[in-house]
Amino acid sequence: MNKRVGRSDQTGMGLPSTDETPTSRWEDLRTVAVVTAGAVVLAVVIFLIPSGRMTDPVVKLITGLIWPYVLMALVIVFRPQVKALLLEIVTRVEGGSPVEFGSFKLGSLPEQAQRIPAPSSDQRVTVRNIALLHTSFLSTEATHRLGRGGRKYYQFEVVVMAPDAVMKRIESVTYHLEETWPEKFRTRTIEDRDSRFKMKDLANGTSIVWAEVKFQDDKEPLRLNRFIDLRTDGPRI
Repeated sequence: MNKRVGRSDQTGMGLPSTDETPTSRWEDLRTVAVVTAGAVVLAVVIFLIPSGRMTDPVVKLITGLIWPYVLMALVIVFRPQVKALLLEIVTRVEGGSPVEFGSFKLGSLPEQAQRIPAPSSDQRVTVRNIALLHTSFLSTEATHRLGRGGRKYYQFEVVVMAPDAVMKRIESVTYHLEETWPEKFRTRTIEDRDSRFKMKDLANGTSIVWAEVKFQDDKEPLRLNRFIDLRTDGPRI
């Protein structure tokens, strides 16, 4: 049976590792050499063009040929940072977190939650109006600290997905974990609405999380559950 370790204050890892290997460094050097050779050839061609023939179309053509080399060189020099940035954008898009570039913006979790039907103020909230969402990703810190015999640990996070009208009616969410967790970590109540009642913990195997959603205007809690699978690079939510 898999062993789980509960830790309510465990935080997620940042960006995926961007460590370079000798093979990747050799490939970078080879690419730099090719780019440099192309730049040298382009420079020689420019010097061979008579000054009388340096018309505006020729200048535009040369400029158009130079910029790809400049951009390629920058990507090679800052390859780890570019890779980390692209991975972060991908995980945000997959998880529904907002991504902004000036006036351009991709949707966030609250915006996606508005697609869920909301009951009227005099109707009870049902499973048609609310759900649990989770993510998981490898925790290198926990694996190093707790992993033995090649066992890996993952951080998983569970949040409530519901439209604003429903979220405002929620008083608290009590999560219940399986018995393989230490007893003191099996049950926890979250009242932080701003985090979408997020619960997070560590695990090294799949499990099921049960939740009791308590509403301000209903004495009977609504019970939900979520199967928790583990991924190495799930989106941050």
